[in-house]
Amino acid sequence: MKMLFSSYFRCFLICALCCVASSNVRGQHPEPVTLHVKDSAAQTLRRLLEAAPAEYAAKYRQHDSANMQDALLDELLRTIRHTRDFLKASLDTNAIKRELSAIRQRFEIASDGVFKNTGTLQTERNLTTSYKLIRELLERANARKAQVDAYRKKLVGFRHNFDSIASKPQLYTIPADSAEFLPVVRKLYVAAREVSPIDSILAGSLHNVQHIKDQLDLTVYELQSGLEQIERYERDLSEQTFRQEVSGLNIPPLHARPMNEILHQAFEKNRLILWFYVRNNPGKLAILAVLALFCTIFLRTLRRKVAANGLLRNDFDGQLVLRYPALSAVLIVVCVFQFIFPDPPWVFICLLWVIASTCLTIIFRRFITAYWMRFWWMIWLLFLLACADNFVLQASRPERWCMIVLAAGGILVGSWYLARGRREELREQWIVYFIWFVVIVEALSIIANLAGRFNLSKGLMVSGFISVVIAIMFLWTVRLINEALTLASDIYQTPERQLFFVNFAAVGRKAPRFFYVFLVIGWFYLFARTFYVFNLVTQPLENFLFDQRTVGAYTFSFFSVLAFFAILVLASIISKIVSFFASDKAGHPADTGSPAGLGSWLLVVRIFIFVLGLLLAFAVAGIPIDRATFVLGALGVGIGFGLQSLVNNLVSGVILAFEKPLNVGDFVEVKGKSGTVKSIGFRSSLLQTLEGSHLVIPNGELLNDQLVNWNIQKLMRRNALMVGVAYDSDLQLVESILKKAMKSNNNILAFPEPVVWASEFGDSAIGMQLYFWTGNLRAGMVAKSELIFAIHKAFREHGIVIPFPQRDLHIRREPDEEKEKEDGGDASD
Repeated sequence: MKMLFSSYFRCFLICALCCVASSNVRGQHPEPVTLHVKDSAAQTLRRLLEAAPAEYAAKYRQHDSANMQDALLDELLRTIRHTRDFLKASLDTNAIKRELSAIRQRFEIASDGVFKNTGTLQTERNLTTSYKLIRELLERANARKAQVDAYRKKLVGFRHNFDSIASKPQLYTIPADSAEFLPVVRKLYVAAREVSPIDSILAGSLHNVQHIKDQLDLTVYELQSGLEQIERYERDLSEQTFRQEVSGLNIPPLHARPMNEILHQAFEKNRLILWFYVRNNPGKLAILAVLALFCTIFLRTLRRKVAANGLLRNDFDGQLVLRYPALSAVLIVVCVFQFIFPDPPWVFICLLWVIASTCLTIIFRRFITAYWMRFWWMIWLLFLLACADNFVLQASRPERWCMIVLAAGGILVGSWYLARGRREELREQWIVYFIWFVVIVEALSIIANLAGRFNLSKGLMVSGFISVVIAIMFLWTVRLINEALTLASDIYQTPERQLFFVNFAAVGRKAPRFFYVFLVIGWFYLFARTFYVFNLVTQPLENFLFDQRTVGAYTFSFFSVLAFFAILVLASIISKIVSFFASDKAGHPADTGSPAGLGSWLLVVRIFIFVLGLLLAFAVAGIPIDRATFVLGALGVGIGFGLQSLVNNLVSGVILAFEKPLNVGDFVEVKGKSGTVKSIGFRSSLLQTLEGSHLVIPNGELLNDQLVNWNIQKLMRRNALMVGVAYDSDLQLVESILKKAMKSNNNILAFPEPVVWASEFGDSAIGMQLYFWTGNLRAGMVAKSELIFAIHKAFREHGIVIPFPQRDLHIRREPDEEKEKEDGGDASD
């Protein structure tokens, strides 16, 4: 393109010089038009008119070509600016080359023991570690390849734009008018001067990027080929699980690799894969740390509360979870939440197990009997040695002897403690079954080792010790959780702010049953995934779930369908958990006088969670929103006709949530019933009456009926008490006594000031009306009772009589009645 511009510019310059010279000779005046005298005026006019269309057509073409040329030059200059800006923020090819070099070096490390220096045989641990490491390298190479491809595509686009503009003939049109010629030449000269350096840089960048792209393509191909080859090795190993792989221990191997090389190779591979996994999962590690922190705070708070109540035991019997709150928190969080890490490498998950088992060792040290503590020390030591042996990736004769020694140690320890008995000292009786399990598995490991089944022997040996240690950790985790729940239920009778208003009375004193099922499934999963056969069993199930299927115009997978319903169920459960934990937040609001601020938005939060879950379910299932809207519209028609009452209650619940006429924990009166609001649901709300019963009221009735909320004005309530005194009492003294009794009562507020009014002349007493304010309903009832005692005592001391109701009955006899009685008496006589 540069040469193209140069050739044209040479022509432009020659033409420009000729035009300038010609204009100088003629004095820059155009040659005048000569008219023949003999031509008539009509002929001259006809000639001019006939020449006019061609002349104007030529001018039109000239102007159109000039406009097109200007547009092309402007577009060329814009492309030059964009290209220059893009090249300024160019791709860091040096960094890509360094990373590509690092990828190839790490690929060499991953290939060691698999594609070269294979030693005696391939091992499952080495293949699995190398596969994960190469897969990580492939992901990084693909990411860089996508970046380079996008950059190259952009450069090719700029080159295409330059070539497209330069190939248009309108760009090189030379105007006939000498006055317009030189400006056009100047524009073309400026464009060529701008294009020349950009064109060189662009060509160099394309060449450099193409070279890097070729290297990346080759690296990606090699990594993909390596993964495919490892998959073939793994399938071959799985088919030969029960076949002899190595010779007997008395026969030396044909290809033996030095032990120091094996250990160095294992260290490098494990170090790399651990670094990659930690760097790829910072969010999950942060979640694990935050959960451990919150659990530690909770257990520390619980310990301080138990100690403040004088209930903390020196031997921590039933309170072991409080002995070391931080260690208990780490143990619980690691055992329960280790499953959030997808496909973790062995070195990472082993570190978690070592941390959790170390915490457990410190927690129940000097808590369990010395007899069973020695058993734990020995089995834990064997577990650590088995983990260390599993870090070794290649097979060797010394490792086979170590495997036999470790398996024999597990058999001896387990058999000794099973034979000695003393099971009554065990805190967790289920441990006995896992001791039997480790004895049997380690015996099978020795048999497989002697028979030359190295991979099977190593898998059994390692999984046996891991399974028994994990089982013991899971059993103690459940024990610690149950202890924490029991203590929290006893200590926190009402939810408190520092514990996020969790209602421990509602949570219960033990972990739910599904938690035990979860741990059993988790234990089996951790045991089974040690063997590659587990992947062969789960792979068909994974394919069945994730394979795409088409029904009409809709494409789906069974996993998307299951995920759709699972997200809806999860959203419903989470919304219920939110209500469940905050259902009794205020505890006894009448005692505290503080409104429950969380409950006012509880229903809004639940609705938000459910709607968000619905949208996520549609997104995961791949259902278009327009179709979802159509389905919801059809449901709306059915709702409008058949579910009016339900919709009324649902809408009323939303209005209650936003207007907040009542709140969770408020004391209200509705429909002649008084009680505390326990929850505000989608359709109805729950009130706990003073009698202890629970009343379910639809939200529509709460919104439409007259509702009395005693919590709106800080639960202040005016109370009245009537006292009658005898007519001969000193009313000023009575008033003084009554005011003194009210002012001395701690449950009666000083402001508004209590008052005493003489209200009426009764049949047997003068009525004295007492009005006073209390902070809440319960205080009013207590204050009335205390006032009655205090007034009765004070009246007796001052001789003031509270008269009984008295009536005078006068019997009058009429004269006629007396005469009739006398006549009747005579007749009877």
